[in-house]
Amino acid sequence: MLTRRSEAVELIRRSVRVIVDRYGSRYWFEKDERREYPVEFVEDLASNGVFGVNIPEEYGGAGYGLFEAAAVLEEIAASPGGMAASNSVHAALFNNHILVKYGRSEVKERYLPDIAKGRLKFQVYAVTEPHAGFNTVRISTFARREGDYYVITGTKTFISRVKYSNLGILAARTTPLEKAPRKTFGITLFLVDLDKAKGKYIRVEEVPNNLRRFVDTNTLYIEELPVPEDHVLGEVDKGFYILMEESNVERALMASQCVASGRWVIRKAVEYAKQRVVFPPDPIAKYQGIQFPLADAWMRLEAGDLLKQRALEAIERGEDRRVAGYYANIAKYIACEACYQAARMAMWTMGGYGYSAEMDVERHWRAAELSAGVGQISPHMILNYVATQVLGMPRSYGE
Repeated sequence: MLTRRSEAVELIRRSVRVIVDRYGSRYWFEKDERREYPVEFVEDLASNGVFGVNIPEEYGGAGYGLFEAAAVLEEIAASPGGMAASNSVHAALFNNHILVKYGRSEVKERYLPDIAKGRLKFQVYAVTEPHAGFNTVRISTFARREGDYYVITGTKTFISRVKYSNLGILAARTTPLEKAPRKTFGITLFLVDLDKAKGKYIRVEEVPNNLRRFVDTNTLYIEELPVPEDHVLGEVDKGFYILMEESNVERALMASQCVASGRWVIRKAVEYAKQRVVFPPDPIAKYQGIQFPLADAWMRLEAGDLLKQRALEAIERGEDRRVAGYYANIAKYIACEACYQAARMAMWTMGGYGYSAEMDVERHWRAAELSAGVGQISPHMILNYVATQVLGMPRSYGE
């Protein structure tokens, strides 16, 4: 079983690498400079079935799981485009996992074949709100039931790839917080047809963002958006528990990207250091001041990789959600911090050239800074999780 799976992962890596190699440094530099979304790159991946890697074969996908999805992301992140390139695929593969697991049969039959073939882009995950942040139970976007539909009104912010997606997942309250028997009850997830909604029920306003130059970030103003009842994912009012369970998948996949990006920048820095001579005759790679920080970051990336593998294993085996959460949170924390350290040390190793956009390393640093900071979950919230849920210490913030 392990041998067959290893062969599948290696085949996927080679296939994705062929596509990735078609888009070199110049392509990503120009996308950065023009602040353009990499449409050609995404279309190439989609037309070659990459977005269907974790969709079951009965719906036209490749039928693989999370380890294979992680392999896709790692191959993209380990390229000049870095995590800014792989994040589009990350969102789609993560959304696939939710739809396959929680979608109604008729809805899966309607959408998954086109997602698998790249005819529909499924890259939007709309949960965050201006006044809720990481405290998801306080979202105020509301969905009221009207016959066979839910009608949704509210605001979402920091939502990426809206302009380039056909479908998305949206979280809304179906029971007001003040009427819920417990605060985690009353949130529902919906599959939304963005093609029908944008411009009519959803107004998209871009949020200026310098860190992610070719990935759009938006605020969504949702007004009386009708969503069919069969587009509910999972059970009504129990979406929060899906969000918590699927956050483990999201964090494990993010850790995968961080490990791959971190390894790439370290290799780039080592290659440069071996050639760079400041005080003849020795290259700077001979100096321990260069060696030690890169070696330290590399070891931390290795630890993050092992934690990521354990997290994916726990999720795929269906182990207790607390076990999966334990490994996924720690993997995200360790891998993203190590990636950020690797990118920073690589830039310092390369001196002024490290800050040059044409050298690609600073592009990885930008994505690493976001991932290690507020991306998906902040490091402080992970530390809170470990302190309270693992060590049994009292919470430092309100219930």
